[in-house]
Amino acid sequence: MSQTRQYPGTGADERTHFEPYSAFDIPADLRELHGRYDVDAMARRVRNFRYTEEWTMMILGGWLATIPELPVKTGLGKIIWETAQAADKLGHRLPELRCGTRSIDSSEPANEGFAAFIRELSAPENPSETIEKLVGVFEVLKPHQLDVYTTVQRETDQIADAPTIQILNEITHYLTQHIAWGAAVLDELCVQPDTRERRLARAAQLGLQLRECGGMTGRLDETTELNS
Repeated sequence: MSQTRQYPGTGADERTHFEPYSAFDIPADLRELHGRYDVDAMARRVRNFRYTEEWTMMILGGWLATIPELPVKTGLGKIIWETAQAADKLGHRLPELRCGTRSIDSSEPANEGFAAFIRELSAPENPSETIEKLVGVFEVLKPHQLDVYTTVQRETDQIADAPTIQILNEITHYLTQHIAWGAAVLDELCVQPDTRERRLARAAQLGLQLRECGGMTGRLDETTELNS
């Protein structure tokens, strides 16, 4: 514009020297339609995600009575609640993905291999197995979840699937905190050579099983290399 435009009042003495906000000054929306996943593919992934969040919540909740370390118990309480919130938000997203109103109760593993991985994840029961319990969730599963969620946020339809992106953005925020907490706790628990060896062995065992089943969605090729 050749000169500064003034806001028009009803009289000359009501005009302002401030340049008005113009719709033409809004930056272009750089998001693109047509992401990697169609509606059916995304609905399937959200069911996989919800299955994982639900079982993580139940496994951690079941372990509270068998974990003797009080700082671990208190830290897990908040994590269990945040995991439950993640499962709930994913469930409420499903009806919006053309899954029907009853799909709010729907969740499923990608395949039997991942269901077997979850069973193995939950296997440690003894009070002496806190290291094995935490390694499975915080050094194998949750880093994998973070990787998958980040990939889906980046590659799904940025406009049509914006609600899923928003949900996953909130979940990844908490996941990052959970992983950091788990690493700090395990560092405290694994000071001696034998405990460090237990930590590494459990991570290697579960990491291999997770790779073999294809991970949370059954398709590890969609993400970066799995941590092990």
